Amino acid sequence: MHLNRLQIHHFRSLYQVELELKPLTILIGPNASGKSNLFKALRFLHDAIAGDRLEWQAYDNQIDHLLWYGVDEYGNRPETVAFTCEFGSVDRPLGRYQATLRCKDYIRVETEELAVNLPREQRLSTYFQRRGEKIRQHIGQRGIPLKQPYTSNAPSSRTLTLREAGPNLQLPPAQALYRHITGWRFFDITLYHARQEASIPQYPEEVPPLANDGSNLSAFLYALWRLRPDDFDTIAGLLSEFIELPDKLLVEHDSERGGQNARYAFIEAPFGEARPVPPQSVSDGTIRLLAYLALLLGDRSVSLACLEEPDQGLHPRLMLYLADILRQAVALPQDEEDRPSSDGNNLNLTPQILITTHSPEFMDCFDLKEERDYLQVYIVERDELGRTVFISATAEEFAPWLEKYRLGEAVRRRFV
Repeated sequence: MHLNRLQIHHFRSLYQVELELKPLTILIGPNASGKSNLFKALRFLHDAIAGDRLEWQAYDNQIDHLLWYGVDEYGNRPETVAFTCEFGSVDRPLGRYQATLRCKDYIRVETEELAVNLPREQRLSTYFQRRGEKIRQHIGQRGIPLKQPYTSNAPSSRTLTLREAGPNLQLPPAQALYRHITGWRFFDITLYHARQEASIPQYPEEVPPLANDGSNLSAFLYALWRLRPDDFDTIAGLLSEFIELPDKLLVEHDSERGGQNARYAFIEAPFGEARPVPPQSVSDGTIRLLAYLALLLGDRSVSLACLEEPDQGLHPRLMLYLADILRQAVALPQDEEDRPSSDGNNLNLTPQILITTHSPEFMDCFDLKEERDYLQVYIVERDELGRTVFISATAEEFAPWLEKYRLGEAVRRRFV
């Protein structure tokens, strides 16, 4: 399951945006063009559905800055933000979720609708509709259309129905859609925190999700080494291949000293295992690349990874490797039995990735024509009214330039 289409109205500079998304979507644009506002809009919706309640309520303090600053012909600012998310598998639509929230004095739900694809149906069927304080349900929990849809009271006007019902949804497509949204991640690594020890049991029962700031990277790598050693070896091997100097990635637990923390270190060939190098003594680029490898190739809780400038701090030579990591992360499983089922039960086998970048060297690593099946590129800019505009960059449209230049060079020369 992927987020195939996204519409956003009136959120900050995203006055009226409609995007087609692919497994890998790259946003190119100058500072203040609105790229980050797309991530903030997705996080706003994620927090409304699956975030901490106190953090969600804290949006009330930002309410005047959530809405589009401009006014209509009557001098009025909009009072609502609206989202439409369409989800699908490789070959068919699986669901659509819509929500409109009124942002005046405090945030409250105005409308909401969830539609899903039922077995043997060729179209989406309404699961529930909400208007204010009333919910009209059209499909029962077992997926049986109701002959006479019944109406019930909605939860608090401050709470989305999907937030309340999501954990208990029984209909597989609806459950998969909810799980996809809960798996949206907004990764912004804090290098200081990513280098620190992190608490975890000596014998963990599961691999924890990697924290958005990378603060539990030590615990994540330790659990991965314990529970999924093949994945750990893949990440460690790729890091050694890309960086060359770290010969081995070492993880350990301080339980023998009465502690509860895990740590990681690097074995470098000139010094051997007798002198492991702690992460505090390793370059920022190495830690950043390790965190991206862990997130994209090791964290199975991720459905959509939003990455702000993942090329930041990396040597230009590493851009090719970063691009390969992204390709590997979104690659579909080759074996039929490993492919996600149509009901979305295995939705996290192939995370979707949405990234922003300013780096022409990084853009040079991609080919709009050869990678069109899974790659979408948007050029982002602001129009004369301050609204963010997303311009789809296709191989056909830019063919005259891309015959002579790679994508990054076309950006440097301002053809793109």
